[in-house]
Amino acid sequence: MKNVTQMIPGAARALSTAAPYQAPAQIGSQLGVVDDATGEVVERLFRQLQAIFPAHKQAWPDDKAKAAAMRNWTMGFMAAGIRTLEQIRYGIEQCRKSGSPFAPSVGQFIGWCTPGPEAFGLPASADAWVEALMGVYSHEGVKIAAIATGLFDLRAAKQEDKGLRQRFDHNYAVVIRRAQEGQPLDGKILTGIGHDSQKTAFELANELADQQTQARILQQGIPADGKSARELLLAKMNIKREPVCGAEKRT
Repeated sequence: MKNVTQMIPGAARALSTAAPYQAPAQIGSQLGVVDDATGEVVERLFRQLQAIFPAHKQAWPDDKAKAAAMRNWTMGFMAAGIRTLEQIRYGIEQCRKSGSPFAPSVGQFIGWCTPGPEAFGLPASADAWVEALMGVYSHEGVKIAAIATGLFDLRAAKQEDKGLRQRFDHNYAVVIRRAQEGQPLDGKILTGIGHDSQKTAFELANELADQQTQARILQQGIPADGKSARELLLAKMNIKREPVCGAEKRT
């Protein structure tokens, strides 16, 4: 099997050198598909894990168990979208910070490979919610999520407003995911269809106007069907129809 430095240039340095997290799209060191190169990266990763966690034999007591775990981790990375060396390096940094002597599971390590908002200078979701209510933003990403939620609604809301909080959390999660993937933070945030909390103020205003119009129609006794309403209108305008030819005649 070829050396990792031959298969993926700089992979060995990327796995052993600690540095601030950078989003995948900004790096370009892709793991790609499950192949020999990816296997070499995972093998290098396991050497790092064995050095970090002195009780690693609890998880991998022998070479056979370690080989099976490496195959499992490789497939787990692909399934979870862990596709860059920078993501793995970030996970290793979290391993060093964990303080545990025991090696993590593949699921735990994958979670550590995904940086939280603080890695990008973004506040935690709870703090971002308070900033959105106050209209004071420590990061542009909070403002983007607030605008997508609705600035007018946020100004009128209380901190315990669960429905609006859910809307904001969704929008803020989209912003965080964009940061994690190295994408621009701004841009339209898609929402579900048919839920009032996800409609724009303009759409809600139109619906309210329609509802008020329908209420006035019922209050004034105007028929709901078009034919009856037309006949009532003609009667009020004192217009009569000729029974034979259908021509309308004003009296």
